[in-house]
Amino acid sequence: MTDFLTAVRLYLLAQQTITDLCSTDKAGNACQPRIYVMALPADLIPDMPLKAVVIVASGGTLSTRRVTGQPLIDVVCYGETDFEAAEMERPVAQALKDLNREVFGGVLLHNATVASGPLQARDPETFWPAVRRQAIIRHDEREVS
Repeated sequence: MTDFLTAVRLYLLAQQTITDLCSTDKAGNACQPRIYVMALPADLIPDMPLKAVVIVASGGTLSTRRVTGQPLIDVVCYGETDFEAAEMERPVAQALKDLNREVFGGVLLHNATVASGPLQARDPETFWPAVRRQAIIRHDEREVS
């Protein structure tokens, strides 16, 4: 099995419209884009809320006869305010819609289907502004070199 979540992260990191939004700190200084898999890193928590993206596996179908996986992911976009979380989410949704047969991290990502509209909700644990959207990621389960 390939690491499709990291491949999606690498794809999003290659989208300048996304990285431009999430690569400055609260003082306006340049920093690494805040796009993560599974959770925000612990050392970022004291600085939040900031614009950030977290990609989380959230189910999907499993077929043992296929070599193409179709997992469901949640993409959670954070922002300093509800408006800024929505501002972070829009280019992420567009990038997922635009994905078309690209290799990232040894994984062939075929395409993505945005499976839900944006759900604006506060993070249940921290109450930070967040917008969540689901997508189906079609990817090859065989590693590409």
